[in-house]
Amino acid sequence: MISTANKNRIHWQCRRGMLELDDILQGFLDRGFDGLAQNERDHFENLLTCHDNLLLEYLMGRTVPADPDTANVVNKIRATAQVAT
Repeated sequence: MISTANKNRIHWQCRRGMLELDDILQGFLDRGFDGLAQNERDHFENLLTCHDNLLLEYLMGRTVPADPDTANVVNKIRATAQVAT
């Protein structure tokens, strides 16, 4: 289980310079993050270290991460975003 302090830290890392990223990442944090396994949470946090432009490319499906585990998390984020729209 993730602590409230860690979830709050991740919440702030999801706040980006692009409204599209904010919407997708905050939505996933609210609707999908708690369902991730610990290793998937680690990959999600690693994604948050990417530059906004690359992260947007991943989440729009224009580029696929080379790491299959990271790509899996990106797919879960994208699936959650598509359900929400």
